[in-house]
Amino acid sequence: MPNFSSTLGSALRRFGATAAILGLFGCGSPVPSDMFLTMSVSTRDVAVSTSINDKYNEFLSGDSGNMAGSMPLNKLVKEGENTASFTLTPVGSGDDLQPGFQASLEISLKGEIVDTEAPGERVIFSRTLSESEALSLKAGTPVTITENFTIEKTALTAIKESSQ
Repeated sequence: MPNFSSTLGSALRRFGATAAILGLFGCGSPVPSDMFLTMSVSTRDVAVSTSINDKYNEFLSGDSGNMAGSMPLNKLVKEGENTASFTLTPVGSGDDLQPGFQASLEISLKGEIVDTEAPGERVIFSRTLSESEALSLKAGTPVTITENFTIEKTALTAIKESSQ
């Protein structure tokens, strides 16, 4: 009769090995190699706290009131539905406050230059402040902007193949 603890131990080891192998194949980015999903964020007179899929992103956040950042999100996105969230807080007050915000997510291929001020031809989303959001910030009220977007590996692969 087999020893229960050794049988259980063997089953757990097999499960762990299987999970590790599946993890290697299943946790990759849906973005093909040599392609980048590049997020650009810039602000004027507002601090921004950026989150991608509910995870704070320090590089695309800033509290100085004036910032610009850009980075690929390949490892931060998943196949299917994704979310980018920006919480804006005014820096300063009074008539001199001119809040500005721009965020864009675009597809670029290796060797292409991303212009943080003017999104290119393969934009997933581009967002600036609405008039009411700018007025809220001028009044001292924080604003949260959420952009939902879908990533489909087959569509990205088709874009890459058509650009070669």
